[in-house]
Amino acid sequence: MLDYSPLQLKNMRLQFNPRGKDLNYLILSDLRAFLQRFATTDTLAILDYGAGNSPYASLFPNADYRRADYVDCVGINYKVDEDSKLPSVPDDSFDLVLSTQVAEHLHNPSSYFREAFRVLKPGGRMVVTTHGVYEDHGVPFDFQRWTADGLRRDLALAGFSVKGMFKLTTSERFYLYLMLRWFNDGNLRRPGLFNKFWRRGCWILAGILRRPFHFIADWLWSDCRVVESGHLWAHQLYIVVAAEAVKPLQPPSH
Repeated sequence: MLDYSPLQLKNMRLQFNPRGKDLNYLILSDLRAFLQRFATTDTLAILDYGAGNSPYASLFPNADYRRADYVDCVGINYKVDEDSKLPSVPDDSFDLVLSTQVAEHLHNPSSYFREAFRVLKPGGRMVVTTHGVYEDHGVPFDFQRWTADGLRRDLALAGFSVKGMFKLTTSERFYLYLMLRWFNDGNLRRPGLFNKFWRRGCWILAGILRRPFHFIADWLWSDCRVVESGHLWAHQLYIVVAAEAVKPLQPPSH
């Protein structure tokens, strides 16, 4: 058992098991619903590439689960440099590379995708999620956003065959999330006593509205949680874009 701090454990709970009262419930519950598709009890070799606290490791209970990151995280296996290189990892090492909400923070995304391709076994998969439309976060280490077509292009340029593209937290769920964030932040950031009370009132109102509004979103707009390739055209606004990509089998030697 890794020695996580209470704050890390809280953040892991928020990511893996968000509750209706949580501010980012819509995004994080949709993200987990997407990643649940890849959960398995198989004994895979998995690389969590940009792992952080690895909140989704429990989806793979029997895996040889290795963790790589740019910063010193608890129980990290590989330290990654600014070009995303993993010099101590041989080619064709992993069955699955998992990249969750990492790509927007990369100095060199193309190098990262190429390195993921290198360390995957032929026939292995990369599952990647990153932001489509989202606020600046992790500043000053927040560098880019993707469209579905842009992520597909970048994975293909790295050598992958893209098996599926996905959009998460789309359309009505997208708008509801933005509205609740607007209330939570108090809308106005100007100085003054009135604006201070306005922001406080909006924050309280957002806390009251979140749970029932999240319930309504799950009831009415469950089709906007995870949207698959054939329906992407109908969902032009989305918080998260995701892909399942495969390293093609190498041609037989002669």
